[in-house]
Amino acid sequence: MSRIKLETESYLIKGNENERFFPFLELELNEWIIYENDTPKYYFDLNSEVESEFEILNWLVAELNSGKKLQDLISELGKRKGKIWNIFPSQLGMEVETSFKTERIELEYLTDRTIEK
Repeated sequence: MSRIKLETESYLIKGNENERFFPFLELELNEWIIYENDTPKYYFDLNSEVESEFEILNWLVAELNSGKKLQDLISELGKRKGKIWNIFPSQLGMEVETSFKTERIELEYLTDRTIEK
């Protein structure tokens, strides 16, 4: 299982000041995080110019090119695995403004093996 470490910001959540969330605001246009139950879990990069070695990423690009929405595709993949997946944290907009903190987060790359598990 291949992993990536990303430096990102975290914030406390209003009404739950013991819990932090990670919006990954610094990602590039084609970089995405999959949140599993609101916890960042997987990272993937979609580049429609280059074919990926992973079928799941090629499938996502093809589906996006046919007009499907990434949010819907990721949610459906999660449901197939019995998980709640999202590409946006549900706590967005609930952050405590003065609680910014830089952190390093380790995520698993989204690959065909991820889907097969």
